[in-house]
Amino acid sequence: MRPVLLFQYLRVVAAGWLVWVLAGSAGAQQIRRISDIDQRVGPKSFFQKSLAYDVNDYTLEFTGVTVAGTQYLFESEVPGTKTDGAEFIYLGVYDVTLARKMPNALTWGVNGRLLTRDPRVGDPTTKLDERTEGRFDVYVRGIWGQLSYGDFADRDVLLISGRNSLTGEANLVFDGYLNPSLERAFRYRARYSSWLVDLALDDDARNWDAALQFRTKAGIFEKAFSLNYSGGDLLDLYDRHAWSVGHQLIYGSWDLTAGVTWEYLEPLGDFGAFDRVAASFGAGWKQERFTFGTGLLFSEVDGGDLGVVATAGLRYDFSRGLSFNAGYIHADTEGVTTDGMPLAEAYLSGLRLSFAYRY
Repeated sequence: MRPVLLFQYLRVVAAGWLVWVLAGSAGAQQIRRISDIDQRVGPKSFFQKSLAYDVNDYTLEFTGVTVAGTQYLFESEVPGTKTDGAEFIYLGVYDVTLARKMPNALTWGVNGRLLTRDPRVGDPTTKLDERTEGRFDVYVRGIWGQLSYGDFADRDVLLISGRNSLTGEANLVFDGYLNPSLERAFRYRARYSSWLVDLALDDDARNWDAALQFRTKAGIFEKAFSLNYSGGDLLDLYDRHAWSVGHQLIYGSWDLTAGVTWEYLEPLGDFGAFDRVAASFGAGWKQERFTFGTGLLFSEVDGGDLGVVATAGLRYDFSRGLSFNAGYIHADTEGVTTDGMPLAEAYLSGLRLSFAYRY
């Protein structure tokens, strides 16, 4: 096939895929943060080798991650989950990007993402369209940074917390409570020397996020600091302001992180305001093909009982892109609003085992 015909064919395929994603994304459920998946399968820079095609002045790239395995809960008191027993788990992230670099050094592009997941634990009747989620964005990038519109990438990518050092199927649920909005937004992202900046505003102006991250090397140590703010509407029930600060220290095969979050919530009703605080700690260590990680989260709601989450996991890399993941989690947290309704609570313990493949 001649290059021009190949390019036209690939462009039609990519355009059709993106249209399908956009059409199906409006009513889809939010599923997971991409960072939850990345921690299992390893850094993209090493483990991911994408399928890319350069034709004329365009670059078309396909990437994907598939995770499949099993989850066994010893006990669970979380609404919507089974009390115990084994469940099949599946998760996938599949991306296609189309970009063009123009003679004036500007680059414009379109990103499309499809997320898939297993049915809700304990509810095999979940419909197919509730197991998938479509995302996209369009962007222009130059020496001054990148302007974009969409919901392709998570808005907590610069956040440093105990989660950063985890690996495999380890997970800190309710990690600091700070969950930036996943709605479509106008965003500005840029690098200024050692600083990274990420500013976002929902297209309906109901939520906004601002993040700063600073990275530097001092001898054999690599250090990073982050400051994040999220404000606006939460679940159509609360008006909130949330701050988070984090620190990361990397030394050889060791990766240590810590983060603190304070969140002020004002219910949109006749109830009093309250706050939530949380601190998380994580440690990771890599030895040849094995990577180990463990984390702790302590949380408190309006001076109530202290909640604790503990987790540990490992990843074994068979080859580029293929890994085995394991994790254990124990959570005993309780968050109750001033109107007596649960906000984020769980008591569970269990194991997760999975295989992951990234291309």
